[in-house]
Amino acid sequence: MGEYRSTRGEKPPATRKERRLLRNRLLFWVVFLALAIWAFGELIMVPRHVPASGYATTSSYAEVRAPVIGRVVDIEHKSGDVVAEGDVLLRLDDAAERAQVAEAESEVERCAAELAFREAELLEQHRERTNRIEVAAITLDYARKRLEVTMQLMEKGLASSRDVMEDTLKVRLAEAEFKRLGETDFHLAQRQLAVIGQTLRTRQKIVERARVALEARTITAPVAGRVLRHTFYVGEVVHPDMVLYEIFGGDEHVLRLRVPERYATRIAVGQPVRAQLRTSKSMLRRHWLYGEVGAIRDAIQAEGGQTYRVIYCPYDPGQVPVPPGASADAQILVGRSSIWRSLFDM
Repeated sequence: MGEYRSTRGEKPPATRKERRLLRNRLLFWVVFLALAIWAFGELIMVPRHVPASGYATTSSYAEVRAPVIGRVVDIEHKSGDVVAEGDVLLRLDDAAERAQVAEAESEVERCAAELAFREAELLEQHRERTNRIEVAAITLDYARKRLEVTMQLMEKGLASSRDVMEDTLKVRLAEAEFKRLGETDFHLAQRQLAVIGQTLRTRQKIVERARVALEARTITAPVAGRVLRHTFYVGEVVHPDMVLYEIFGGDEHVLRLRVPERYATRIAVGQPVRAQLRTSKSMLRRHWLYGEVGAIRDAIQAEGGQTYRVIYCPYDPGQVPVPPGASADAQILVGRSSIWRSLFDM
């Protein structure tokens, strides 16, 4: 081939070897730059947070539910009221339970009266038997002495053998009567008393169960504190799965948070937590509540197709009033990792 010549002064086109060298240099710098960026991202460590959501509560907290299905007939407290432990919150219809208690108590009174009557009757039988045995003993002693006198008179010729036979018969009859009274069996009456006593105890247990069922119709506060009443009304039929009240008591402020199950294994007691109330969120200013993980519930729970683990985090509210039950979004610091691991959630 001949040489390339130009009359306008352009550079000659690059040869194949020059193009390959340029491409290799470009690839080298691209790879170098990528490795440098990757190394830079691996060296820079950033905090890793796990998201959680929940609400503010207190150290002494309780959810109040109806222990049985029933119709509300009376509501004693509304949201914001301060209650003591044991105060009545609401009452359910208890007409059927009162009737059951009255019927069971009536059966107890009947069994108790029957038991008392049978015991008195048996005591009277024992007393009468004792008296009869005493009379039979006296009669037998008299018959024996009379027989001795009759035999002495017969030896002197003052009594006949017929008199002796009659007195002997009287002795035998007295002995038979004394023996019969001594062998009188009261075991049947005692067994009847035992049966009635067992029936009475069974009836008393029925009364106790009926009273427990009646007491379940009166729902009281399990802890002292300020109540938050959920929506229900007089005449509504409530179920055990319905939360009727929440009671917030105690001096310590606590966040009750739900952590998605995918992050549950990363949570440990003592990890720092920061949270923000949804009512106080602002684009210009954010107020954070700071605390740490205090307790972790072992069980994984499910609700609405989502699975989560509940954790409790004591926190310091500072100067910001935190109403119990206020919703909050939180971030839990679970460690530090590189930028790339943080971005790709590795």
